[in-house]
Amino acid sequence: MSEMETLSLRIFGRDLTLACPPEEKDQLIKAAQLLNSELDSINDKNNALIIAGLTLANKLISNPDEKSNDTQVDLSSIIKKIDLALEK
Repeated sequence: MSEMETLSLRIFGRDLTLACPPEEKDQLIKAAQLLNSELDSINDKNNALIIAGLTLANKLISNPDEKSNDTQVDLSSIIKKIDLALEK
């Protein structure tokens, strides 16, 4: 098992500290930026996390073969990790 690295992120105004393998660090940072961007565009702040999750999941399902221009990221696994961190 590879060593874990600590990563601090700010998502939706909340500070999160995650442990992740070093090779996933850049992907998690980009995923947090994508999630924050999606959250910023939502007016309903009470349900913003749910709406953003649904929107991003819908984009992933609608274009399963289309990869991000920046990286080839598996957004569904990253979203699950962020959701788990937000539940704590």
